[in-house]
Amino acid sequence: MGFISYWLESLDYDYRVLSHCSLYQSPHSSCTKCIDSCLGNAIQIKNGVPVIDSVKCTQCGDCVASCPVQAVEGFLPKRSIINKQFIIDPQSIPTIKELLIYYKKGVTTLVCDARELTPSWKSILTDTNKILVKLGELPFEINNKQELSEDDNVMTRRELFFSWEKDMKEIIKELAPAKWRFNHEALNLSTYYSDYQFVNISLDIEKCTLCKACEVLCKNNCLQISDIAFSLLTQSCSNCSLCQDICPENAITLKQVISRATPVNHQIYSQTCSECHEPFSTLNESQNICVGCKKKKDLLSIK
Repeated sequence: MGFISYWLESLDYDYRVLSHCSLYQSPHSSCTKCIDSCLGNAIQIKNGVPVIDSVKCTQCGDCVASCPVQAVEGFLPKRSIINKQFIIDPQSIPTIKELLIYYKKGVTTLVCDARELTPSWKSILTDTNKILVKLGELPFEINNKQELSEDDNVMTRRELFFSWEKDMKEIIKELAPAKWRFNHEALNLSTYYSDYQFVNISLDIEKCTLCKACEVLCKNNCLQISDIAFSLLTQSCSNCSLCQDICPENAITLKQVISRATPVNHQIYSQTCSECHEPFSTLNESQNICVGCKKKKDLLSIK
């Protein structure tokens, strides 16, 4: 009995923000997407990082779906999918990212019982369909009545057995400790649309000092600095904006766009500083003074 009670206690869980959250990575991060998505005001900034109040949290999953770096541990919002048709709930609005991934999974039809969509649903669907067109896909279809085939209402004895077996597996899965079943890492657009990028990263080579702060903090390895090039691999960018927020020279700019995934390589030049005569690397071929000497000169000019 003791073992069972301990096991049942393990089924309790709370949503929480993990350490790879952008605000955990740097206090300069401007990301507040989880806070903005929480209608119950269950997420607050404490000591510089977002914390979920388990008492206020309704476990709706909106914060999980909205996090660009998938750092909110929990379950994605529950959506009704029947026969690969998305049943519209007027009170529950999915993110564009959710709809795009459902689309890639074959859920290309939305079912609406009402005569027309709510303004919020219209807005999200319009924006999603515009993106689908740019991705070379057809827009979502909308049905006002859920269509079920005759086969859905007829089940043979053999099918009933397999259905029962499947149901038992689902029951066992539901009884398993919740953290085994968390799916917060499932919303990664780059894995579903591998030929496209959803963000454009621009680098100002006149400002960049190759400090490598952006490279170190980017968990998706979108920014890679070698001896010969600064490479921007934007296909896997989640638009967390951390690289833009932490750049000390304001040399990085992010913009949401839909385009074919195209790596960009900025050549790195090896130069000798005209002041200290030490070798240094730069993105600006005409630069002849290292960062350290330039900062010293700038300070002297201010004085």
